Amino acid sequence: MRSLPHIAIGCATVWAGSRLLDGLSASAPPDRDASANGVTADEGSPRLADAVDFRLVAAGSLLPDMVDRVLTKGFGVRKRSPHQHLLGHTLAFNAPIIFAGVALMGRKRDPRLLSVAGAAVTHLLVDPVIRSPRTLLWPLLGLEFPEARGLNRPLTAVTQIAAALTIAAATWQLARSGRLGEFIKNGRI
Repeated sequence: MRSLPHIAIGCATVWAGSRLLDGLSASAPPDRDASANGVTADEGSPRLADAVDFRLVAAGSLLPDMVDRVLTKGFGVRKRSPHQHLLGHTLAFNAPIIFAGVALMGRKRDPRLLSVAGAAVTHLLVDPVIRSPRTLLWPLLGLEFPEARGLNRPLTAVTQIAAALTIAAATWQLARSGRLGEFIKNGRI
């Protein structure tokens, strides 16, 4: 899969997850330890969904590929195949980010790292690596990174077009509602 589908799926998943967490926290008792960013469960305070920076989410959705690109280009790690995934596509890399994001969210109600981690996990779930447990669970099942083939070219083109249309529709909706400038400035949708 290519970048646009990862961004669209990551943003949609984090958007839905933040609203789900808001719904769950609405029934929880008020949190008197407000964080520096002002996101609390108190009535009348900003919702978690309003605190997510979707620019960070978009970057997080591409994080596994960015890490592997740095490994291959910057450090000369050789790949046997253009479809091979490396450290960025493993739970060994992504799990610590998830745990740190959960901890930061729990202590300070700061959703930034958790939203980046959530988007990175969506990348793993829609990449061919999900069908390759030796990569996903590396190094538990061996030290080699096996080849993981993606979608065929026509299906990849369809996913790219669908993601581009989704992103264009979201951008148009933000512009139509007068919130595009706010998105560009602070990543809120």
